[in-house]
This record gives sequence, C-alpha cells and structure tokens, in this order.
Amino acid sequence: MPTSNEILDGLRTISNNYILISIYWHIVIYISILLLILVLWRPTNRMAVLFLLLPFITVALLAWFNSNPFNGLLFSILSIYCLITGLKLSQKEVKYSPWSYRFAGILLLVFGLWYPHFIEVDSISENLYAAPTGLIPCPTLSIAIGIALIFNGFKSNPLKIILICYGFFYSLFGILKLGVYLDIVLLLGTIVFLIQYLHNRKHV
Repeated sequence: MPTSNEILDGLRTISNNYILISIYWHIVIYISILLLILVLWRPTNRMAVLFLLLPFITVALLAWFNSNPFNGLLFSILSIYCLITGLKLSQKEVKYSPWSYRFAGILLLVFGLWYPHFIEVDSISENLYAAPTGLIPCPTLSIAIGIALIFNGFKSNPLKIILICYGFFYSLFGILKLGVYLDIVLLLGTIVFLIQYLHNRKHV
C-alpha cells in the first residue's frame, strides 16, 4: 500500500500533466449545461448514464497509466457497471428532482468543475476550466453525483447505490487518509444523495 504522500504526489502529477483532458471535459460539460438551459434539451436516462461513465473511463485509464492500480481497478469496475446499468435503462427523458435536491446537485456540480486541490495554476479562476475533472476520483464523482441528484438518480436504484458507495469511500479516504479536507463537500453531497434515495424508496 503506497503512503499518503505517494498517493498525493500521484494525484498531483495526473492533475497537472493532463490538463488538456480536463479542459476537454469542462468544455463538454459546459456545452451540455447550455443545451439544458437554453434549448430545454433533455437526454434520455440511458443517454445520460452512458455519458456519465465516460469521465470514469478517463479516470481509470490515467490511474493505470500512472501506477495507481487501485483507482484503476475501482474506476474500471465503476465504468463497466455504469455501462451495463445504463444499457438497461429506459429511453424516457430524464426527470428533474425537487428543487431542494436539484440545488444540492448544482452545488456539487459546480464544486466538481472548480475543484481547486492538486492543480497548480496562476489564478483561482483558472480552476473553472483546468480543475482535474475526469482525471482523478473526487471531482469526477462530485460531477456524477451532482448530475444524479439533479435528475433523480436516472430512476435507477442500482446506479444510486454504487455512486453512494463510491462517494462515501473516496470522500472519507480523502479526508481521513490524505488530509484533503475539501472533500467534505463530496461527503455532504453523498449524504444528501443517500437521503434522496431513502426518501424515494419510502414513497415507492
């Protein structure tokens, strides 16, 4: 098991050596947000989940390429799980959650797009396009759980459960093992997602 400093150095290396990939993900996500807002476009549940797994794939690949088989394995499993789950979902359009959950999802989405840890930039505003979204676990999971909160988990309990498990594991690992206290935002967002999941289960 690598030490905390070795893990942190690896995450820092990935965050700063693959900025072009993170910029690509920011552009894709920003364009998607504009389509949702300006033309009221709504993807299907299947399309949304299949899109969601793509940054998981880049996280997995970069982890494998940078000698982090643990993250590589976990995000490979998550990618395959989302692919299998997504292909089983309906072609109905996504449904928005109530505003309380939607607001929490928006905050988590913004946090994932801006995630300021690890990246070395001249201005904090540069994080809005260079944060390691799609490169390392926590900001990528923040984006995924934020979107899932906004769209009510895509009506998929299996997807909700695995995202909740990953959100809890990586946020707690970041806080307790690595000392990245910023990950408390992901932890709080995951708790809200769990509350939404339990609330929906209660009213089925």
